[in-house]
Amino acid sequence: MKKNIFLIGLLLLGLTSCYKSVLDPLTGVFPAPTVMEESAFTSAEATSVKGDNGRLITVDLKGSTPVQLVLVGNKYFLTENTYIEASAIAAQNGNFISGQTKVGGQGVKSGRVVVGRTPVDTESGAYSLDDLYNIECVLFCEDGTPYKVKWSGKLAFYPDPVLGDIVVENQMADVVSDTEAGMKKHLISLVDADGNPAGAFEIFVDPAATTIAGTYLCKEYAEMAGEAGIISNGYNFPDWGISGGSYFMKDGVRVDVAAGQTVVIAPLTDKSYVFNVAGTDIVVAGTEMGEGVVFEYAGVDTSSATEAGKQKHLVNVTLDGEAAATFELFCEPDADITGTYLCKEYAEMAGESLIIANGYNFPDWGISGGSYYTVDGARVDINAGDLVTVAKAGDKLYSFCGAGFTYLVKF
Repeated sequence: MKKNIFLIGLLLLGLTSCYKSVLDPLTGVFPAPTVMEESAFTSAEATSVKGDNGRLITVDLKGSTPVQLVLVGNKYFLTENTYIEASAIAAQNGNFISGQTKVGGQGVKSGRVVVGRTPVDTESGAYSLDDLYNIECVLFCEDGTPYKVKWSGKLAFYPDPVLGDIVVENQMADVVSDTEAGMKKHLISLVDADGNPAGAFEIFVDPAATTIAGTYLCKEYAEMAGEAGIISNGYNFPDWGISGGSYFMKDGVRVDVAAGQTVVIAPLTDKSYVFNVAGTDIVVAGTEMGEGVVFEYAGVDTSSATEAGKQKHLVNVTLDGEAAATFELFCEPDADITGTYLCKEYAEMAGESLIIANGYNFPDWGISGGSYYTVDGARVDINAGDLVTVAKAGDKLYSFCGAGFTYLVKF
């Protein structure tokens, strides 16, 4: 046993120098590793959310055998580090979470993940969307199968949105025109409930685009650039009586969108959007939030204490009177429901805060429950390891966000 542990240690310590020289001598002790390099993956996505002990950063390498790395960091983006396994409870900066890290859907029990980052801004080392990542892993799955994984490319990370910084409870006007440079220009104007200007966004899309949803990079002279996916910068010279471009109002003060910032426009409903400007979210609720009009998603929160000492919130969401989603949340007895919840099996008995029960559905047995959402009327269960973020977006207004869904719910 001691010999095997020593050999595993040699294997992991030698990862960054030479896979071949470390792994090959171990044939006969370990199965031959499955090698997965750049050609094995078709695309890569990344997310970053706040966790109990830092940041939960998930890197999904998609392909015929997908690899999902769940790492713990201390920045909103992925930093250079050597990550070793830990359970979700003990995880801290420099760990990957075993079990949640998977290869081909199978949990990983041990290994090492080495992350390198080449920043565009080499002088300050500040994060940029154009930074190049290099990820190399040796991972042992629960059945003992070893994998060597190597991937390089760009990963997009954004600062935390604070949903509900600004809620514009009125109209959004969208004026569309053609530019001389061949793009479609959308001038989106926001007006608050009192009729005052609340912001403007000057975005440029491909002429064939059918939606304004997307991620936009702010550039100066955007009108003349002839590029899709960009947004004009804001400018304001009150002494000269000149202002324009993209901006929003916060606490009565104009905030211009600056070159280099990103603006993410995401739909909530047919008439509602979230404009995320470098970490500040503007919820444009449209006429649905007007006086005497019930918001599209109606929620009911039933609260009860668990035997394990936590508060259980059973939140049922309906759309036009039909069940749209259910979230079974567990938090401290004196806490509100906001936060990022990790989905776990047997959540009711765990005695932990900020966890959410997994969904289960056995129609042949007539048994279903737990947490789920719907897509085109079909039930989609929330599974162990998934994350659901609940944020306050206004008076009696909450957002429920996860991979594949966003609900803006009025209680």
